[in-house]
Amino acid sequence: MDGVYGRELEVARDAALAAGELIERLRREGVRYGRKAGRELVSEADLEAAALLERRLLGAFPGDGWLSEEHRDSRERLGVRRVWVVDPIDGTREYLQGVPEYAVSVALVVEGQPVLGVVHNPATGELFAEVCSGATERPPTEPTGQPFEALVGRGEHAWDDLPPLPEGAIVRPVGSVAYRLALLSRGEGNATLTGFGRAEWDVAAGAALCMAAGLRVTGVLGDRLVFNQPRPMVRGLLAAEPGLHERLTRFFSQFARR
Repeated sequence: MDGVYGRELEVARDAALAAGELIERLRREGVRYGRKAGRELVSEADLEAAALLERRLLGAFPGDGWLSEEHRDSRERLGVRRVWVVDPIDGTREYLQGVPEYAVSVALVVEGQPVLGVVHNPATGELFAEVCSGATERPPTEPTGQPFEALVGRGEHAWDDLPPLPEGAIVRPVGSVAYRLALLSRGEGNATLTGFGRAEWDVAAGAALCMAAGLRVTGVLGDRLVFNQPRPMVRGLLAAEPGLHERLTRFFSQFARR
């Protein structure tokens, strides 16, 4: 695979596929799980896939930094240009329930911005892999007032915890946020959004895919996303075609605290 970050993309694709095989095998065999201190679900598949991804990615690129949901964070990553931002299973609840809406999420971030993303849903066999470095945004085309489909979190939808949406919006719940962003990058739905903070490993790879497709990806009020932060969180998320993105940020700004 040629081009800028071509080798990195190939290694990331192969690592994500290998992690997907591992977590599917464990699910078939009967995976064990528990809860973290914050009561979030974690399974042995999360932990084993995290170790596999670290071996593959840092084995190929030993000078890079590392940020992953299932590893102890280290401030050493703040001192390097390139950092792998990884979630071995985004959507652990769906994974344990057998809902085919979870994904392996791998991004490479360089100087705070994603340059490539790989999202692999092993339940469906889908693999999304793109370099977004140098990608250009599409010209805005969305006509004001037209209905649109928003891909949102299953939990947010079930608990009616979504931010208000413009009249005529069609809501489609999908489990993993990485998978939602990957679907959006492929043209399924028109936007994906959340008003809640998200960990960087949840969104970095999907953001890269959307950027590669010419979509605009920001915080929910249009603020620029920066990755590899000391506290690796983003404050909400909005990804859409630039015209629709502008429409939605204007709409959401009326609810923002001044």
